[in-house]
Amino acid sequence: MSGTLGLALSLLAYVVLALYNLEPATLSTGEEHLLQRASEPLQTILANGHSPLYLLLIKACSGGESALWLRMPGLLCGLIALVVGARMLRGLVGAHAAPGALLLLATSPLLAAQARALSPATLALLLVALSYALFWEYLRSGKPSVLIGWIGVSALSFGAQPSLVFLPLLQSAVALFYRARYPQRQVLWWAAQVIVLALFAFVFWQPVIHLMSDHWTHLHAGQWVRLLPTFCLLSTNLYLPQALVGTLLFALLTAAGLRACADWRKDARHGLLIAGLLVPCVTYALTQHGTPLLLSALPSLCGLASMGLRLFPRWVRQGLWAAVAASYSWSYWNLYA
Repeated sequence: MSGTLGLALSLLAYVVLALYNLEPATLSTGEEHLLQRASEPLQTILANGHSPLYLLLIKACSGGESALWLRMPGLLCGLIALVVGARMLRGLVGAHAAPGALLLLATSPLLAAQARALSPATLALLLVALSYALFWEYLRSGKPSVLIGWIGVSALSFGAQPSLVFLPLLQSAVALFYRARYPQRQVLWWAAQVIVLALFAFVFWQPVIHLMSDHWTHLHAGQWVRLLPTFCLLSTNLYLPQALVGTLLFALLTAAGLRACADWRKDARHGLLIAGLLVPCVTYALTQHGTPLLLSALPSLCGLASMGLRLFPRWVRQGLWAAVAASYSWSYWNLYA
């Protein structure tokens, strides 16, 4: 399958799954609360730190009375995120695994569920995909123009979801770990970090500390058990016991993908994939701080699963794809019910 055809099919699948049986007339209680936040004055929107960029986007679209119209920005952000994600995945997992990873991402029940709702999650996903794509391109080429673009995307990502501050921190850890392989990139990279993190501290530090303090100050060892339901939600958009089969399937594929990334100490792409899955999942499990944070781990999960699929013989691979289709169908049955 060519890259263009694979992208077209993935976009079509996303649109169909996101729009199917979508109620155009009503909003949930949570969506009404989000819409109410968007109607507040600009100063209040910026001060509370709750996805201000998305709230401003909804505020700009609030002239339409239809619930479908209000959800349209999220649907379009998801569509653009897949276009950007195709470039990101090709860079991180390679040309052979990228089409499968993109298809898994486009048809993900978690992505469709967020695209169908009034939620900043798809905007966050778009900015996450852009951030990873620009970061990898900068490591690869070292072009200052790419780094400037990364600075802009990082600033916007904080406005979509302040907890996405994990992105520059994670990418800095990757740059530091692989510094011997990209020594000529370091000076400009750390200068960019100062700009990005200083901007975050100036604009979002207080609201984020306020939002996170209740979570981080009450951490205890028992909260690590939340990693299992977190992985269930990420892979199937369901919880146990409904998610059992799909979760086991994605655990198998992810484990195979980790095996394919055994050279992660030498290959920055694979290190970035693994960290891009673990960091947001662990943070979400410990804090339960917003689905946009969890959705940011989805491209890495799909990339690892697609890489893992390619390790199996062809006949086994076909069976695993059929099992993924069955698992996703079960998730959509519950979503549309």
